[in-house]
Amino acid sequence: MGKNNRHWHKRPAKATSDYKPPYSEDVLNMSVEGLNLSQETLDVLQKGGVLTVGNIVSRRKNDMYKVQNFNKKRLFEVVNAISPLGVDFRPEDKEKSAPQEGQGRPGDRRQEKQREERVQEKPREDKKQATPRDDRQKNGNRREEDRRQGREENRNDRREERRDDRRDDRREDRRDRQQNQPESVKKNGKGGKQDNSVDFSKIFPREPLVHSPRIEQEKDIFTKFQRAGKWGFKDQNGKEVIPPIYTEALSFKEDMAAVEMNGLFGFINRENVLVIPYKYDTAGSFSEGWANVTLGEKCGYVDKTGKETVPFIYDAATPFTGEGYGRVKKDGRWGNIRKDGEVTWQ
Repeated sequence: MGKNNRHWHKRPAKATSDYKPPYSEDVLNMSVEGLNLSQETLDVLQKGGVLTVGNIVSRRKNDMYKVQNFNKKRLFEVVNAISPLGVDFRPEDKEKSAPQEGQGRPGDRRQEKQREERVQEKPREDKKQATPRDDRQKNGNRREEDRRQGREENRNDRREERRDDRRDDRREDRRDRQQNQPESVKKNGKGGKQDNSVDFSKIFPREPLVHSPRIEQEKDIFTKFQRAGKWGFKDQNGKEVIPPIYTEALSFKEDMAAVEMNGLFGFINRENVLVIPYKYDTAGSFSEGWANVTLGEKCGYVDKTGKETVPFIYDAATPFTGEGYGRVKKDGRWGNIRKDGEVTWQ
């Protein structure tokens, strides 16, 4: 019998069952189809078993890379989609990042091990007698190694100081919140004992979530296909109309498609003519004549000629909803932006 040449993919790791995201059941049960995601990202999530918002926020960011064909651009898109809901990925476990009791920091342990190895290392016996020049070179190498170790120790010390400062700030915030709680919350009616079950929703009420309307995905006359790791397009009859030469490609919207070449995004038309050159780190699809794009760490909008219609001053931006506005984020706040540039902050 011939060899079994079938390839098996490892199924993506499921979210740990002992973690419960601290959000309402309505948000957790919300389908990923309502997150204004591109069709490609939506297909990747659904094939990987990520069907609800709860499936997303139950995972850490790094766990999302275990979903097949999920990359950093799709992670950027998912982060922008769930941020307006007031939810976030599962935080990293503190136990993994903090050193155990009786152990030093990882950098300190490595340095100590290196010093022990240098002490135990025996000098190599050479047939030739060492010359003064060899001694000077050894001394120079030793001094350079000591300088490198000193710089690494300083960096580790600064990191530890910053971690300590953040822990102190968090403890101070908790102490302030506890002191500002009303007496009716601190004590219950049974002998004046402290009640640990505090309903913070009454003390710090949150505004109700406002969901952005989802843009209905319409099937285009061109469909994407992949060959040898590159993307192209076929028509409705399956005929190749644009060769597979792009590292990444979004579906055509309003007769334009965002494509990636050499790590940067641009836009082509249906004749495979590059209308907007490759210059953006990420790009979304056109909607209402505008597309959200990213330069560096800032987001803005361009029209179909490549003209910058909204400056690159926002931390995040989403495609227009089809109702005359898009969503932008700046300084931790989300708002609705219209084509006249006016933003209604929430």
